[in-house]
Amino acid sequence: MIEKIAHGLTRRPKLVALIAALLLIPSAIGFAATRVNYDILSYLPQSSESSQGEKLLEDPFKMAATSMLIVEDMPAGYSNRLIQEIQDIPSVSNAIWVSSMVGIQIPTEFIPANLRDMFFSGDATMMMIQYDHPGASDETMEAIDQVRSVCNNKCFLAGFSVVIKDTRDLMDSELPLFVGLAVLLALAAMSLTLESTVLPFIFLASIGLAVIYNFGSNIFLGQISYLTKAIAAVLQLGVTMDYSIFLYHRYEEERSNYEDKRDAMAKAIVSAFTSLSGSSLTTIAGFLALCFMRLTLGRDIGIVMAKGVLLGIATVILVLPSLVLLFDKQIDQH
Repeated sequence: MIEKIAHGLTRRPKLVALIAALLLIPSAIGFAATRVNYDILSYLPQSSESSQGEKLLEDPFKMAATSMLIVEDMPAGYSNRLIQEIQDIPSVSNAIWVSSMVGIQIPTEFIPANLRDMFFSGDATMMMIQYDHPGASDETMEAIDQVRSVCNNKCFLAGFSVVIKDTRDLMDSELPLFVGLAVLLALAAMSLTLESTVLPFIFLASIGLAVIYNFGSNIFLGQISYLTKAIAAVLQLGVTMDYSIFLYHRYEEERSNYEDKRDAMAKAIVSAFTSLSGSSLTTIAGFLALCFMRLTLGRDIGIVMAKGVLLGIATVILVLPSLVLLFDKQIDQH
């Protein structure tokens, strides 16, 4: 069976490459539609005390999504206007400051000591902001953005939801940076070990397709964690790159045995499939073992990475041969 598939793939490399390119469209749609979960508490066992405490804060008290806003060295009039603007922001359920209880006309010295100690410390004052939605929801993230937009540079927002928001922004801004760095380092390593200057780019294109397919197919999971999003692409690149090198070396060995390079590639596909399918099973099994962690973050990473290895093998066996055959002349020119 694999011989017939290999023969068909090597006879229609342009068609295979076109299909591989077209599959990028649904993959991109799936990637965009997959939600990224930044709430690390959602991956804890439901029986853990922190998860139960979070539920109690959210359900009866609606305080799981609460932020503290510190305003330094600003007059009471500014703080009062600010708290009113914050209360008008969608998804903000309540904003509490001393003006909500005693008004701002009363001098600070005349405010009851318990309230004064709660809301004031030196030149700084503190406000409490509560949100309508859970702490890691998209609505709360948007509300935090809007709260920051009405504050000046002497206002500082803190709280669990704010940490999630900052983590989200940091990951989104730095992800292209370290994925690009991983690609450059892989390219540099392959350029030192491979004679052809074109071949490393073909290998990276093949693995890049597998990474995009993997992220696109995550839509069937509904969501992935931000840690999975951060490490999956780089980890998949490192784990599956050897498969491409192995296939090409088998192709090089078979070229002297066949007049038609397509026959040599078909033989290399059969040999590589036999070897890689066995070795990749141990890698997939290792990632699937993470699914048994009580911290379900392991299951999230394990499923995505096991799927990534499987798609990496499929791309190397099905797509990479066509790319090598299409650019065979450029590869031989070194």
